[in-house]
Amino acid sequence: MLDQLNAEQERFLAALPEIADEDALYQLQVTYIGKKGSITGLSKKLGKLTVDERKAFGAELNRVKKAVQAALDGRREELREAARARDLARVEDLTMPAKRPPRGSLHPIRIAQRALIDTFRRMGFDVAEGPHVEHANFNFDALNFQPDHPARDMQDTFVVDDRRGSEDLVLRTHTSPVQIRTMLGRTPPVRIIAPGTVFRCDDDATHSPMFHQIEGLYVDRGVTMADLKATMIQFTAAFFGRSLDIRLRPSYFPFVEPGAELDMQCPFCERAQGGTCSVCKGTGWIELGGSGMVHPAVLESVGVDPEVYTGWAFGFGIDRMAMLMYQIPDLRQMFDGDVRFLRSFSN
Repeated sequence: MLDQLNAEQERFLAALPEIADEDALYQLQVTYIGKKGSITGLSKKLGKLTVDERKAFGAELNRVKKAVQAALDGRREELREAARARDLARVEDLTMPAKRPPRGSLHPIRIAQRALIDTFRRMGFDVAEGPHVEHANFNFDALNFQPDHPARDMQDTFVVDDRRGSEDLVLRTHTSPVQIRTMLGRTPPVRIIAPGTVFRCDDDATHSPMFHQIEGLYVDRGVTMADLKATMIQFTAAFFGRSLDIRLRPSYFPFVEPGAELDMQCPFCERAQGGTCSVCKGTGWIELGGSGMVHPAVLESVGVDPEVYTGWAFGFGIDRMAMLMYQIPDLRQMFDGDVRFLRSFSN
């Protein structure tokens, strides 16, 4: 057995100088002194020896294992020293241009929001903002939402626990509270847009628990629905680069009276009725959002006399506008964080 032990040690010493990296050195260590290594495995034969032979062979086996381990450690240090020497000897040309990191891009929703803001600013609107966590008075009460309105149910609205058991704080369900905050701090005329993030308990291909809206408000003396339609005609022409028809369909919203759904002519199919347009489904019209004349109760809630001033408001989804701009079929694609999808919008 001593001859076999010596033979294994000689094979190890012969293989050691050929090792060129630490991974190969580790494999050599496993081969000879690992749990199933050829040198370690000789200890299984100790039971066949006499007591004296076992004692002598055991001592020799331990000596060889220690010698092998010391040789491995020495070779490992040699490899590390050689790597350090190569690193120090490396020459870098500092005059070479640096490698540029990958270029990022704006999210499609951010692109759409900036385009909308730029368009309305050119039309004379100011940009107003408000908090995401809103008081129910601004989010509902001042906007003429009755206490039993379905929008106030927790199934539709994220209620914020303020540690007092109160339901007075919510994640805003629309950007309309910005209208209230603006009119409380400013006397007419008021002409603003309010873009931002809003939250509702909703999730499917065209809805998300978090989404983005832009609302417009114009309050002054003698404002009518004709001004609203003219503004929307001007906006769509500026945003899409050509004149598009606008239509207003009667609808109900608590904070406007009268209220209307705002539709625009489909900019992708030229109103080819019965066609195969994937955006408007062949109807020739695309629904933008809600609109109407500001309800007198809303004006009164902010101290504006509805007998002197009138106003209109509109609101639509920025996410939907981004889907229209890029013909994105599923809203959830914009929130999945898939880099492959986002790269398609890089400049």
